[in-house]
Amino acid sequence: TGEKSEDDLTHKLSDIVRANQRLWENLNAGAPEVIIEDLWDLLQYHVTTFFDNTISRVPPARHRSGQPLKTITERIKGKQGRIRHNLAGKRVNFSSRTVISPDPYIDINDVGVPFEIARVLTVPERVTTSNMKMLKEKIEKTTYPAASSIVRPDGKRKRITEELREQLKEEVALGYLVDRHLEDKDIVLFNRHPTLHRMSLMSHFVKVLPGRTFRIHPATTFPYNADFDGDEMNVHVPQTEESRAEAKVLLDVNQNLISPKINANVLGCVEDAVTGLYLLTLDKNLTKEESVQFISACGGDINNLHFKEKVSGRELFSDLLPKINFETKSKTCIGKACKY
Repeated sequence: TGEKSEDDLTHKLSDIVRANQRLWENLNAGAPEVIIEDLWDLLQYHVTTFFDNTISRVPPARHRSGQPLKTITERIKGKQGRIRHNLAGKRVNFSSRTVISPDPYIDINDVGVPFEIARVLTVPERVTTSNMKMLKEKIEKTTYPAASSIVRPDGKRKRITEELREQLKEEVALGYLVDRHLEDKDIVLFNRHPTLHRMSLMSHFVKVLPGRTFRIHPATTFPYNADFDGDEMNVHVPQTEESRAEAKVLLDVNQNLISPKINANVLGCVEDAVTGLYLLTLDKNLTKEESVQFISACGGDINNLHFKEKVSGRELFSDLLPKINFETKSKTCIGKACKY
């Protein structure tokens, strides 16, 4: 309605002051015991509901509209309370959130970032003799990958606009920071809620891809407990050299292959990849076309196959693995002396 109204706690405090005043007046006037007790109980009620308005068997204090007042306890506890909503979880800058989808063609420690996100998130890069030319070109550019603002050594930020573009390009000198767009090979923190253990937040290297979802390698889903039925994940862009170094050294997915909790690998084949490898390593032959397509899709060397007419799945599998000398029998070899 546009009317101004007092805070709920102010309402409660005025109730307490009013009840206290009436009790004081009645005590001084020598009022009967029963009235004093009633006013005493009323004051106690106002003090109690000031701290907690949700006590069972105590009717909640309400506004004139009938809405219960939100007092101190409700402000602190629960999902919308101070701790979970304001302290533990906040809205932050330099972050982004969208749905995840699988991409087995990217590296395990890569994350596919949509173009729309890459041109909004920025990485502050300090101007040095080696990168000055490149950063000046980014300031000059109007299309991605470009820059969005500069920060002077005294901390003053200047946004790059059409009118200021040339002036800022000339102004940039050693020691300045240039906020450039997120690009391939930048490092970002990748997180899925609920963050239950250390590997729920790790660092990945950016790969800017078309589409509107974050792309993640299926083998890295286990530590995040992620699946592709609509899960959303967050990306945070580190803003200092220290945080970027920390992300690379401590939080890189490749540094977290073994869980510190259970001393077992947390990254590896999951679900359909296991089925695919099982089917591939059965005694089955693939045609030349199938095998060449398979090897090239997996990034292997097609020349190793010598273009045989028939290639077994096991040969393909061996071709992609580093050269190891290992033989074993498995349960699929019942009645056959086959080697893997």
